[in-house]
Amino acid sequence: MGTEENRDRVLAYLESIRVGDRALAYAAFAEDATWTTPPSLPWPGFFQGRKAIFDEYFAVDKGLFTTGVESYDLENTNVVAAGESVVVEMRHRAVGLDGQRYETDHCLVFEVRDGLIHAVREYIDSHYLHQQLLV
Repeated sequence: MGTEENRDRVLAYLESIRVGDRALAYAAFAEDATWTTPPSLPWPGFFQGRKAIFDEYFAVDKGLFTTGVESYDLENTNVVAAGESVVVEMRHRAVGLDGQRYETDHCLVFEVRDGLIHAVREYIDSHYLHQQLLV
């Protein structure tokens, strides 16, 4: 697949997450996909396999946000694609379980091969997350 197809695949995945279509989101990932997060977050920094990404990584959101994993308020602010890499800057807005407003920027680097997401590297202001949701 080419650069534009990879870009479209990532954007379709993000839209499925935004509207809560977990089946479609799950299908966007390769079976052996990986997701890497900053080591300063209070959960594992590496998730191996599509099942672990959805059962463990996304499960964290159930303990953070009022919407859990049912939907996300995501705004893509920049998308850059080159070959198998798609980089997305986005704003994530939510309400924490304690009623605290959460709004921060994320940067996700996706590696797409053969029409499936094989790897995601997430960059986030973990200090802000700690202050807003984990105090």
